[in-house]
Amino acid sequence: MIKRRSNWYIYLITFVVTGVIVYIASTALLSSFYESQKGNDTSVPEYTGTVFKPNSSYNFTVLACLSKNLDSAPDYYMTVTYRGDTNSIILMPYLANNYINGSTLKEAYQGGQETAVMQSLSAATGVTIEKYVRFTESTLTEFLNSVGNTTLSIPKELKYENKEDNTLTIVEGGTHSFSGNQFYTYITFPDFGEDDVQYTCKVQATAFCAFINQNFSHVSETTLKGYADYIINFTRCNITEEDYLGKKQALLYTFANVDEPCDYYIPYGEDSGGGFVIAEASFNTVKNMIEG
Repeated sequence: MIKRRSNWYIYLITFVVTGVIVYIASTALLSSFYESQKGNDTSVPEYTGTVFKPNSSYNFTVLACLSKNLDSAPDYYMTVTYRGDTNSIILMPYLANNYINGSTLKEAYQGGQETAVMQSLSAATGVTIEKYVRFTESTLTEFLNSVGNTTLSIPKELKYENKEDNTLTIVEGGTHSFSGNQFYTYITFPDFGEDDVQYTCKVQATAFCAFINQNFSHVSETTLKGYADYIINFTRCNITEEDYLGKKQALLYTFANVDEPCDYYIPYGEDSGGGFVIAEASFNTVKNMIEG
């Protein structure tokens, strides 16, 4: 009979090593399990921030003027009101021959330019207007082109023959995508063939509403800043960068959350032999729309 040496220490070592391996593996599995449970936690964490939403403190009204060039008085005026509390933009167009407080806007402009027109409209409506922007044909068309084309529906074909320079201007009826130059030609058309002396106001209000609603939806902060910079630097205005920065967040919120924020109101009244007298009741409506 052959007596063999006992290898008990080999079994002991194997047992210890196996135990260590099992411990490490089980620890890793448990750690993985706990981490997965954390990832599947459906409880809602406490939100410590606040969600921005504009209110009436962001409301403002700007007077927009349009003339052929800076050497000529404006032929067209429009108040542009932004309401943060309702996330809306309201356009109200006026012509140079509209009577406000006993004098036309043309006469008011001759007495004190844009400042006098703002004061006249503010007194009539009770709405504070402190900022203005003056566009010309060149600055408006360039701005419109930089933003993008606007699709407009023209009720009928328009023709105008200028006998002084023997030119014929035609705007075709139907739905068209207008560039800045085409847009300007349409809103300043000399004769729409309508008896309504305020028809030009309706044309301009609907056109600019379409321009804003079609081109400013979900506008980026960088793009909006570019538009503001153009107005501040290339038009005649008293709007500053600080003015823009104070309203930027509200404007971006509205353009991101409201598909068509822009609407308009045409002040009514009666023709007065070459001029148009805005009714006092109409100005009351204007105030209610702007201030709520």
